Amino acid sequence: MLIAKRWLKRLSLTVGLLLVLLVFGVLPYLLAGMATTRRFPYRDQENAGLTPASFGLSFEEVAFSASDGVPLSGWWVPASGPRGTVVLVHGLNRSRIEMVKKVPLLHRLGWNALLFDLRHHGQSGGVVSGLGDLERKDVLAAKTLARTRGSDRVVFWGISLGGAAAALAAAEDPQVAGLVCDSTYRSLRDTVGHHLQLFRGFRWWTRVVPAWPVGDEVLFWVGRRAGFDTGAADVRAAAAHLAGRPVLFVCNSADRRMPPEIAFELKAAAGQRARVLVVPGQSHGGAYREGTAAYESAVSELLAEVEGSPAQAAQGS
Repeated sequence: MLIAKRWLKRLSLTVGLLLVLLVFGVLPYLLAGMATTRRFPYRDQENAGLTPASFGLSFEEVAFSASDGVPLSGWWVPASGPRGTVVLVHGLNRSRIEMVKKVPLLHRLGWNALLFDLRHHGQSGGVVSGLGDLERKDVLAAKTLARTRGSDRVVFWGISLGGAAAALAAAEDPQVAGLVCDSTYRSLRDTVGHHLQLFRGFRWWTRVVPAWPVGDEVLFWVGRRAGFDTGAADVRAAAAHLAGRPVLFVCNSADRRMPPEIAFELKAAAGQRARVLVVPGQSHGGAYREGTAAYESAVSELLAEVEGSPAQAAQGS
């Protein structure tokens, strides 16, 4: 009996240590790897097979590189007598086709469109995702390409991860004339913590994973595995550098991943020329589909404001 008790005590201790190692060691490392080094191409059935030609628009394949040498691939869709170029930036685990249905609107309004695959997505190169921070380099490279095509006036339009990358890039480059930022996060730290809370509510047994310090450990491994400063992925801080430029923040009213209050906080940081569009719906990143008319009207107003902005016209000249 005494031997059995000792054996059970040792077994319990071993199981406890293994559980601690799993929750506080292996799990954060694996979650960070899933977010940064693994590819999970989303089966975008809604847009599968679509190109600008599907809407009767001519386009060309383009190849360019980010400042750190990552090769990028995209589509250039020219407009007649263009007013400028809108760079369209897709979300995590997506590709350029997520943005393709927005191109006809831009073409009607007289704007070129540049759609491309972010690093570690689609047909572009790269071995890791930077969850917005590294991708800002991709967006800035797309802006450089647009300017080489004669577009002095450039606007960014991104969704989720693409919205974060677009906001971070626009904050870094004051020549960016305007921004549409759809369903993005406050900061990488905030969204890691928030998504961990959502994970803990997935099943009863997932509650064994504590929000702290696992969130901090995931963030640590994200930075180590992808090779960037996770603290730099702060959209709320970046928004403060957008003051004076037209900005549109978009959200779905019941998006659990990126709740509407985020968009209003970003608007407050971005200043008086920022506005928020709330579209009824529960999806993440589906506002354009679920509120097309209101969304297109808001984007049209922003582009008209960009054109009428003396400050931006001076920057582009």
